[in-house]
Amino acid sequence: MYSESKMHHPLSETQTQLQEKMTDEVMKNGLKTVSFRLDDVLTVMPFAEKEDLFTFMEAEFAPLNRTKNTFTELRKLAQEAAEKKISLDMNLTLAKIYDNIVKYTNMSKENKAFFMKRECELAVEHTVPRAFGKKLFDCAKERKRRIVIVYNGIYPRETVMAMLKKCGYDSMNVLIMTNELKTPDAAEKNFVDALLAKAKCSPQQLLHIGSDVLDDVEKVIMKGAKALLMQSVDPLMVKSGRFRGYIQSEHAYDYDTDKYTALRNVLGLYRLYGFDVPRNKELRSDFCGDGYMMGFLVLGALRLTDGFTPATPLQEAIADALEKCPETAAGAEDMRMMYDAYFGDAFDNYGTSGCEIPLYFLENFAFGSDREILKPYLSDEMYEKWAEIAKEPELAPVYANKVKKNAVAKLADTLFPPGTKVRTITDGVLAKMKRK
Repeated sequence: MYSESKMHHPLSETQTQLQEKMTDEVMKNGLKTVSFRLDDVLTVMPFAEKEDLFTFMEAEFAPLNRTKNTFTELRKLAQEAAEKKISLDMNLTLAKIYDNIVKYTNMSKENKAFFMKRECELAVEHTVPRAFGKKLFDCAKERKRRIVIVYNGIYPRETVMAMLKKCGYDSMNVLIMTNELKTPDAAEKNFVDALLAKAKCSPQQLLHIGSDVLDDVEKVIMKGAKALLMQSVDPLMVKSGRFRGYIQSEHAYDYDTDKYTALRNVLGLYRLYGFDVPRNKELRSDFCGDGYMMGFLVLGALRLTDGFTPATPLQEAIADALEKCPETAAGAEDMRMMYDAYFGDAFDNYGTSGCEIPLYFLENFAFGSDREILKPYLSDEMYEKWAEIAKEPELAPVYANKVKKNAVAKLADTLFPPGTKVRTITDGVLAKMKRK
């Protein structure tokens, strides 16, 4: 289903500078070993939400299902339950997650083995190299560095090795699996010790590249080694503008349903390609001040719809301007090419509801800098009307990664479950208070 596809858009000045800086660090004299975090740094998946991988298993699970939940819902619940039971002397594995699914469904051992294998196959199929991470990896190989890869996830070694081979990383020297480390809380505290033991060099000759400030940077530096932060694409996309927070606010109840599968796929590609090389957020812009990025998300999503009819004359004029602007049209063309390359017809049965939402957002909440991109393709009357109706959207907090919760936060989850309207309002108020 996946085929190699690349954006035709050049990097921004800040992206180019960051890429050169990190490449120079890998090439510095005196380094003997370079280590990489696998997930988020070397590899990614084209999904806005990780749970979307499980939609590919729904049809196979349906004949066995005796519950009111979908497989995706059961799989998510099973992982959350397994995470709560993790003790100081054990790590989370795929088998522990499926033990919970067996409890929920009375699934046979044979079916458990089948679905575990199927999930592993899908994880390999949909894992792709992060282009910037691959560039740094290849640079380290060219400089003849010893390469160590650290995997902090649930899948078994044979599955991870298949991911490495598919993405071109199987020439590494050592693979550290944190779910195999028989030490307390291995994934968070002791992978650095394992890394230093496998590096075969002094800490000063080791460079680690990871996506977590605490685990991949601070803890590594405290051991005397060097470290670089390569931010995950998820938080970069979340912080790049207001659209993701708007979606979470307006569609808290149904964002993760089948109805918005196509929109989530567009967001998945937007984060995957738009933020492969970390970029700075442009102030007062929801699309990094970049017409291509606007076209990729807004017009790209709109072109997926069948028979779209603008709701207002202004919306029609904006959609027409997006088509006329060469930069936005190029972004939309690349998004559609990538959508077909990654997803093919796998999601045809889910429809394209929600793919008009980015256009609605642009119409009603656009920053002045984003309106300026389309100004040459709008009449003066329409441009003035667009500026007059612009307002601030309601935003909800969005967390790209699961937040570790203390006792108070867990109590809040019990009293006001995440996703409920009162919780969304409360989180919004707290977020505003925190910013003051």
